[in-house]
Amino acid sequence: MTVQIRSRWRYRRLLAIFWRNTLATEMEYRVNFWSNLVLSTFWLGWAALGIRVYFRFTTSVRGWTYAEMLIVVGLFFALNGVRQALITPNLARMTEYVRDGTLDFLLTKPVNSQFMVSFRHIGVFNWLDPVLGLILAFTGLIATDQPVTVGSIALFLGAFLCAIVILYAVSLAMMSLSLRSVSSEGVDDLLQGLVETSRLPVQIYRGALRTVFSVVLPVALFTTVPTQVALGQRGAAWVALAAGVAIVANVVASALWRVALRGYTGASG
Repeated sequence: MTVQIRSRWRYRRLLAIFWRNTLATEMEYRVNFWSNLVLSTFWLGWAALGIRVYFRFTTSVRGWTYAEMLIVVGLFFALNGVRQALITPNLARMTEYVRDGTLDFLLTKPVNSQFMVSFRHIGVFNWLDPVLGLILAFTGLIATDQPVTVGSIALFLGAFLCAIVILYAVSLAMMSLSLRSVSSEGVDDLLQGLVETSRLPVQIYRGALRTVFSVVLPVALFTTVPTQVALGQRGAAWVALAAGVAIVANVVASALWRVALRGYTGASG
């Protein structure tokens, strides 16, 4: 138990060092940070106004009201912010790691390689996007006049946390594929496209596309299910299901990463 505790503190210290160094470097350009904050606020407001167009002549679209749609849009913005702040800065570097031998160097460190390639960098200019997105989501939740309790908020945040973990698992699987192909070009675009499909509830899609986004791909768990949990339409069982999917997805993604490493021959190979 003592060894496990020490290991956890070790990784926390490493994470703090990684992010502190990135913050010190990026904050040399503070104008970029504030300009990005203004742009993020603008695009969030634009998205909320854009959704309003669908409700110009009706009060609901496929059973979703405007206030409920705001929750979905807010969660999409928050999830996409996590992608831009945490996932993309690391995923985009996989090609560089392989080509210049950085991955060879990282693999010699007495630290889990998956941890090193997943959390070594952060996108400082996007770290407020998840906060802005959650603010919009809670604004929409309040506008629905649904009773808000500590329990409902806990379930809602739990469901959204599962969405983040699932997104990370998908990104790790893509990292593994890019490791084998020695190219991550276009991989982040695929990930962005997957997240973009969660901008609207899955009920908006029709036929086979809805089935794919609900069953085959975890799109429904990104924004639709957390929103339904917040609205009381889904209970703790759905949060448990999302947690189960998140756990399985991460186990599979970690296995794919280890398989990819076994086939990795180094920068000179």
